[in-house]
Amino acid sequence: MKSTIRLGLQINSTDSDYAKGLIFGVQAWCQEQNVPLIVFSGRSFGWPYGYEYQNSAIYSHLHTGNLDALIIISGTQCNFISRDDFTRFIENLAPLPLVSVTIPVEGIPSVLVDNKSGLRNLLNHLVDEHDCSRIAVMKGPDDNDEACQRFSVYQEVLEARGLPVDPDLVFYGDFSAEYSLVSLRQHVDARGVDFDALVCLNDTMAIGCLHYLREKGFRVPEDVIVTGFDDILRARYDVPTLTTVSQDLIEQGKIAAEYAWRRAKGEDDIPPVTVHRTRAIFRQSCGCVPREPASFIAISEEGAKIPANPSASFETGMEWFRIQDDIVRLRHYLSHLISLLSLQDLMEDLRTSLESFMIRSCVIVLYRQEIRTRRSDVFVLPTEAEVLLCYDEETPRTGRKKPVLFNPREHLYPLELFSGRTRNLVACALYHREEQLGYILYEPGNCDPSIYETLCVQLSTTIRSALAFAEKQAAEERLNDALYNLEKSNRKLSTISRTDELTGLYNRRGFVTLGQQTIDLALRMGKRGLVVFGDMDGLKLINDSLGHEAGDRAIIAMGQALKKVFRNLDIVSRLGGDEFAVVAVDIDTSFVNTLRNRLERVLTLYNETSGEEYILSLSLGAVEFSGDKNNNLETLLSLADSLLYEEKREKRKRRQDQEK
Repeated sequence: MKSTIRLGLQINSTDSDYAKGLIFGVQAWCQEQNVPLIVFSGRSFGWPYGYEYQNSAIYSHLHTGNLDALIIISGTQCNFISRDDFTRFIENLAPLPLVSVTIPVEGIPSVLVDNKSGLRNLLNHLVDEHDCSRIAVMKGPDDNDEACQRFSVYQEVLEARGLPVDPDLVFYGDFSAEYSLVSLRQHVDARGVDFDALVCLNDTMAIGCLHYLREKGFRVPEDVIVTGFDDILRARYDVPTLTTVSQDLIEQGKIAAEYAWRRAKGEDDIPPVTVHRTRAIFRQSCGCVPREPASFIAISEEGAKIPANPSASFETGMEWFRIQDDIVRLRHYLSHLISLLSLQDLMEDLRTSLESFMIRSCVIVLYRQEIRTRRSDVFVLPTEAEVLLCYDEETPRTGRKKPVLFNPREHLYPLELFSGRTRNLVACALYHREEQLGYILYEPGNCDPSIYETLCVQLSTTIRSALAFAEKQAAEERLNDALYNLEKSNRKLSTISRTDELTGLYNRRGFVTLGQQTIDLALRMGKRGLVVFGDMDGLKLINDSLGHEAGDRAIIAMGQALKKVFRNLDIVSRLGGDEFAVVAVDIDTSFVNTLRNRLERVLTLYNETSGEEYILSLSLGAVEFSGDKNNNLETLLSLADSLLYEEKREKRKRRQDQEK
């Protein structure tokens, strides 16, 4: 009998090995209990890379109209936002019953991992069994609770064993493979591998580091040991196999699903916190398991040898061939999509194409209006949407479908469109660059989740192209004018709120917002930069002696001078009155004198050619931002302001000496 309780799962993707384990556990429990499930696959809030921040628009459907309870994989949502921002998101979901996985949330049942026991045993193993004395660490995001807990274990164990916690051996990571290698590359390029072991605080980073070190000619584990955390499936089959910490993701998913179901039923005897113990697993990357074929593939932290499973290799090989077949099928389909011009062309064979990927049920919804969402915007669901495609096993293939309009704020889709059987569905946003197109809700088959993620991305692009073609055919000129006017209006509104009316530079509001974002992104990418504070010399005298119109001309001229001195990518602003500020990336304090010389040349030329009675001059203070502590814009401005007034005093003293 089908359950009347509907569960949801919020996670930042479906195709990472970490996500697969949790999703499999939740799906397995829901299938056993005949409970419908929707997996909302978005990205982490504040996602900084490309246009993928648009994926989180799918989270606007997390409400009681679509769900009776929600499981949040909290650790995947807090990589790029503060805990306070995440708490506000949780509060806005009320009254939807919630269960948190990986991060404790007050008042909500939380399924947590003991991040200490397994990692502590792994670190002690490196010291005791492999004589490691210089142990480097690849951290996770500073705002992520689990990353912080794991890093504190690293510090505690090294201190307890009398080993130094060398800041040069602490590498920044964000739990991804690509962006976590920046600091490691810088260290290896400068110093080589001057550590015995590299402990990565998740497997994805560990595998990325392992491959990078191997490409640089270092042998693992002979030259350096590499370890991870999570025990994802890939850790067991990479070369070499990865020593790591197992946290049993599948079991966590099952428990979270049961708790969410019980919360939806109104039960109040659910444990507020459930903690899973972690265990160290020793494999080839630390040298405990030989590379040549052996009767065992790993060693538990208790010392037990975990035997090899011959059928596992066969199953892995078959899975590889299945993925190859899926990729070939995807390539053929993508080649076919290139030939489609109109939305009608797409719709004629879309169901057949999706069914070839074993998608048994599918709803594609398009918004009835154009919605552009920039990175800093909050996406708001429109009140009108149209079902572009909907089918399941009972939907006939013949007959022209009438347009189905509905309000997506109330439900994900018109409920009568599907038959009554229980489904496990995945919901993803459809978007192109800054434009939100709609979303897709599909019942996945046996293809790898990465195939479905790729299919959704390409489907978004194809829909956008088809819509653009139809719009062009219908009224190209009218559309171009409308888009131009819309963009112009948006830019004007954005300019009014963030720019200084007199100079056209960013105002204080725009500077504080964009300046801090620029600093944060630069530091995540391993870069440093300058915060520059400037104060015009003698503006009050200009206003008093020549009038405020002359003072305004001087302020405008100073703004133009700063734009010439700094680059287009720098954040140049007028904070108010005679004060200016700049955030400049990828330069340091050794460049300050160069900036002063550039500014002096620009101002000298202005003073010689402007014909104005006043002399334009600016005092500067500059401070460098870098590292984890020296990164707050307000603090950096205050430090730069202090340096500025030192320069002011020096100028005043020189004038007094000249007058004498």
